Formats: sequence, structure tokens, C-alpha cells
Amino acid sequence: MDKISCDICMDLIPLIKDNVASDDSYKAVMNHISECSHCRSLLEDKAYIYDKIPEIDDKKVISKIRNELVFAGIILILIGSVIGVVFSESENMFYNILIMPIIGGISYFLIRKKSYLIPVIMFGFVYIYHIVKYMIEGGFDGTSLLIAPLTWSFIYSGLCALGVFIGFLLYIAFRREK
Repeated sequence: MDKISCDICMDLIPLIKDNVASDDSYKAVMNHISECSHCRSLLEDKAYIYDKIPEIDDKKVISKIRNELVFAGIILILIGSVIGVVFSESENMFYNILIMPIIGGISYFLIRKKSYLIPVIMFGFVYIYHIVKYMIEGGFDGTSLLIAPLTWSFIYSGLCALGVFIGFLLYIAFRREK
């Protein structure tokens, strides 16, 4: 590498200052600054690197992280709800005693003020799931269409409401005194 341009030199100067540049880059910059006074002054200027670093808005970063966590939590709630409802048809249905309160607790910490909606949404989701399942299977009469889906819906939404209540109690127990 015989000669480098000022733009390349300015790109390499932060690497030289941080002592992470390769030997060839170091030699190229030293050869360049022997002839270029502008780049030499940039290498000697201690504030040169820090002028290039953009100002980070902490509130914006925290807000973005929080939004991503809420999105991930909502996906987790949806997946847990589907798994819990599917488990109601197998020998693993007793895991719902753990799954549904966890869904309620997570929802309280994610959407604190509107977490009461999760048991209501769970009620509707479970009811519609069982109605559709009974219609597809064709094995229902007028009373089973109403009683079985309502029973499952009350059980699962009650377990979710229990989880929301436990989440609320944990929030009260662990919040900082003001």
C-alpha cells in the first residue's frame, strides 16, 4: 500500500488511537501523516473520535427495549394459550394448572393496567375453540354445545385471573417504597 487518501486515513485514525489497527494500516497512516498536515492534526486531536459518536437517547432506547419485551411477552401469552387449550384434550391437561396462571402473571407485568382483559380474552378464545371443535367432530347436541365449552372457558379464564391476581400481589410485595 503506497499511498492512501485522506478519507481512508480518517477512517483508520480511530483504529490507530484505540490500538486495534493492523500493522499495515498503522504504517499506511504514518506514511500519510508524514505528508498531510490536516490528517496529522486529526491524529493528534484527542476529541476527534468523540465528535463522531452520536448522542444516544436513553429514553428512546429503553422505550424500544420495553416495546420489544412486550411484543415477545404477547407472543409468549398467545403460544401458551394455544398450548394450554390443546393440552385440554390430552393426558397433559393438568399442566394447565401451571400454564394459565403463568399466562395471567406475565400479562399483569406486561400490560399492567389492562391485564384484566386477558382472562376475558381467554374465556372467548377457549369457548370458540371448543365450539369449533365440537362442530368439526359432529358429536354435540344442544346442551353439550353450551355446557362443556362454558365449563372449560370458566376454568381457564379463572386460572388466568388467578395468575393476574398473583402478579398483582407480587408487584405490591416487591415494589420499592417511595
